[in-house]
Amino acid sequence: MQIFRENVNAFPALYLRGFRNLGGIQVNISASPESWLYFNMKIGNLDVSNPVLLAPMSGYTDSAFRQLCKEFGAGIVYTEFVSSEGIIRGSQKTHNYLRFERQEHPIGIQLFGYNPVSMAEAARYVEEHFKPDIIDLNFGCSVRKVVLKNAGAAVLKDLDLLEQITVSVVQAVQIPVTAKIRAGWNRQSIVALEAARILENTGIQALTIHPRTAADDYCHPAKWELIAKIKQSLAIPVIGNGDIETAADAIRMFQMTGCDAVMIGRAAIGNPWIFRQTQELLTGSEIVTTPSLPEQIAMCLRHIRLEQQYYPDEKVNQIMRKFYRAYVRDFPNASEIRHRLVRSNTLADTIAILKSIYRFGEQINDTECHRGHTEAHGKY
Repeated sequence: MQIFRENVNAFPALYLRGFRNLGGIQVNISASPESWLYFNMKIGNLDVSNPVLLAPMSGYTDSAFRQLCKEFGAGIVYTEFVSSEGIIRGSQKTHNYLRFERQEHPIGIQLFGYNPVSMAEAARYVEEHFKPDIIDLNFGCSVRKVVLKNAGAAVLKDLDLLEQITVSVVQAVQIPVTAKIRAGWNRQSIVALEAARILENTGIQALTIHPRTAADDYCHPAKWELIAKIKQSLAIPVIGNGDIETAADAIRMFQMTGCDAVMIGRAAIGNPWIFRQTQELLTGSEIVTTPSLPEQIAMCLRHIRLEQQYYPDEKVNQIMRKFYRAYVRDFPNASEIRHRLVRSNTLADTIAILKSIYRFGEQINDTECHRGHTEAHGKY
């Protein structure tokens, strides 16, 4: 494992600047780095020891991927969002999304739906039969097939419905209920602060805010100042999400918003190291681990082996195609490598390609190490 020394000027000095002004909002960030060695966030009766969480992502956060992220320090992992209607209809495909391993705790199962009765029934079923640590309510998904059913971010257009759904679920289960929202449906209806207050009053135990609207999708920068405003307005933990691409970005979000935790989504794809890197920066480490090229390929191969525990090889080959871009992006010929992997017809062929890439990565590392040694020797 290679290591690099983090340039302290690359991100704001998180805990040494006292108060910082962000859009007229004063954020207290005066705690010392050492305090994060003893960090503990409570969501209801659940203790969370690492404030860096894995976001629920449709098509990505299956059990295999969650296990990798958990090993590298994700404080909480979440399932892909699950349809409440699918659960109560007994859909086998839907129930497959609910399964997880013991080592994934603490884990949240995220539900979406539009019917308060169905949402409550689904939450009760999930608590009784799967025993997650958290039920999370999805009021943020902007995917067309979800919002056309008046679920996900579409619920933000009807805050009375948002309240009814949340009350019904909170009253239906014993475990903590949390929620994830966007800024609003569109820029003409920014309702996040009002929705946050409603949700807190219904009894949720934590709130995640992605500060874009549903109409924005990912086309505009996330407005982190909205996270800061909501954090100052609520007593429950507030989790920030959006535009975190590196561990340094996560640090900046903590500093700029005062949030209790950050939730990392797309940046974790093919990069479970980001959870460990962020935690190292939070605790004041002068060095941050970063994977070598061979280690990135070794992780991809391990990811495949984990997926094989749940799916036949043909399915695994399909699942992994969306991960290859991330696993090989640091290689000098990443585009060519990715095309070879995506065009592979069998998992056996894919593994053979990855093993050859692993050897190629070793050669690059050896060359760089030799060059570094020669340059260092030439200075003396």
